[in-house]
Amino acid sequence: MAKTEILLESGTNEIEIMEFTVYNELYGIDVVKVREIMMSDKVKPIPHAHEAVEGIFKPRDIMLTVVDLPYYLTGDETAPGVKDLFMVTNFNKMNIAFRVHTVEGIQRISRTDIKKPDKTLSRGCENGIAAGIAQCGKELITILDFEKIAADIAPEKGLQTDEEKGFGGSDTERKRINGQMCS
Repeated sequence: MAKTEILLESGTNEIEIMEFTVYNELYGIDVVKVREIMMSDKVKPIPHAHEAVEGIFKPRDIMLTVVDLPYYLTGDETAPGVKDLFMVTNFNKMNIAFRVHTVEGIQRISRTDIKKPDKTLSRGCENGIAAGIAQCGKELITILDFEKIAADIAPEKGLQTDEEKGFGGSDTERKRINGQMCS
């Protein structure tokens, strides 16, 4: 079996991370979540969307929500560049295109080499968007938690906890926790 096929074997404890940049900072995503990379294109704005959502576009067979990842990560207004890319992802039955500046390549790393960021990187709480930090060569890669980013942008599409999955009743009742309304 070729060395490149080792990830097909169970128990290798390795993961392939696609490296990309936003403002020259290196980030990563599990390649399993990446459907394709494409050149950025014109996006149709959607009124009243989350401020990090640029809008939608339909490159071929599927409508994609486009998230301005540079804006989401920094809060600074961004001007789409002609060389920007759309990293089209697929996870949790959602297809989302994230605007990135470059794609650097794919690295295979051991899961044990991915370190959980401490609470200082996530404002002292468990809700940070850095899922892990990995060192590849001389570079540190921040592996982003795209599920958390998607849940922040569109909470109604986010992951449900086991308790929420089993809870019946109306939408209003599902949002009520300990007698208080939650958004």
